[in-house]
Amino acid sequence: MNKLLQWWRQRLAAKLFFAHLLVIAAGAITLLIAGESVAPKAFERHLATMGHLMQRMMQGMMMGRGPYTRTDGVDLTADLFHNFHAALTEAMVVALLVSGAAAVLVSWFISRRIVAPIQAMSQVSRRIAEGHYEERVAVPPEAAEGTDELGELALNFNRMAERLARTEEARRQWLADISHEMRTPLASILAYAEGLQDGVFPPEPEIYQQIVRETKRLQRLVDDLHELSRLEAGAYTLNRQPVSPRQLVDEVVQRFAPAYTNKGVALETEVPSEAPAVWADPERAIQVLSNLLDNALRHTPPGGRRVTVRVIPPQATGGEKGFVRFEVQDTGEGISPEHLPHLFRRFYRVDKSRSRQRGGSGIGLTIARLLVEAHGGRIEAHSPGPGQGSTFLFTLPVAPRK
Repeated sequence: MNKLLQWWRQRLAAKLFFAHLLVIAAGAITLLIAGESVAPKAFERHLATMGHLMQRMMQGMMMGRGPYTRTDGVDLTADLFHNFHAALTEAMVVALLVSGAAAVLVSWFISRRIVAPIQAMSQVSRRIAEGHYEERVAVPPEAAEGTDELGELALNFNRMAERLARTEEARRQWLADISHEMRTPLASILAYAEGLQDGVFPPEPEIYQQIVRETKRLQRLVDDLHELSRLEAGAYTLNRQPVSPRQLVDEVVQRFAPAYTNKGVALETEVPSEAPAVWADPERAIQVLSNLLDNALRHTPPGGRRVTVRVIPPQATGGEKGFVRFEVQDTGEGISPEHLPHLFRRFYRVDKSRSRQRGGSGIGLTIARLLVEAHGGRIEAHSPGPGQGSTFLFTLPVAPRK
């Protein structure tokens, strides 16, 4: 019985079905009651109009004629049926009016219960369309235990509104972050340009180098923003093919070797020969490794420090079935535990001022995350704590065998 009631509460179709039955039952019961109440009285009233005819009928019976024959020999059956039909018609009209009114009232009550939440959602949707993302639809208390389709629709509507609110907040934060990130290099370029114009700075190579450095930083930010927008919109294709992990690592290390040498940070690799080929877009995989190596270089101080690029095949200790794991481990600054879950968010910085001075755009790790996830892999960051280095790892699927 409880399961039946729960099923009835959670199915709008069942409620509508029983609502129609209720309207029919209300009309039928009202019709019966009204008929039983009105018909006898109406028939008695019509019979009263036949009083003189009834007397003549009784006289006819005493004279030995038929039970429905008057003294003048006229049959009274037609009159009786006419009055019975008139009484029945009167009773039916009254009963139909009363039952119809009852059915209308029941239908109005039920329709209000159904239409009210839809009207509420319509009003709230208009408010949300006007930019009031804090609006929500009132959900009945029983919705927490299980509700019908309308209650579920209200819950889903509120979830949608919540996501829209978060998206709008993210959009505003996104615009604020972009303006803030672009303001710093633009302000530096403007300051140097005005200083040269006013004669505050002498036209020396160092000044022009600073301008070029800030311009390149601004260009990198714009390029990264363009790349991020394409990735988030899915406006790209992955040209997957079997790629050797050794080939990926060697190409990235060769690209970054001069920068690491200039800073005095050792760059090492550990790529086992048994590492299988990965199923990936080579350019995108190199982009992920490049972003991680660039991040490691910026956060590893010079002098006896090193960064290690490591490949762990599926069959190795700590390996993952069906995936090859890439690790970029540094002996640099390290990361506090509270920052680790947020590192792959765009524009998130552990130390905002120092990160900007090092030229990071703030979205390189976000781009790396999107690219790895597009390949079906995962990306993570680990660190024992500040001053103890950090490890960034990501996985790529093993290439299928031909």
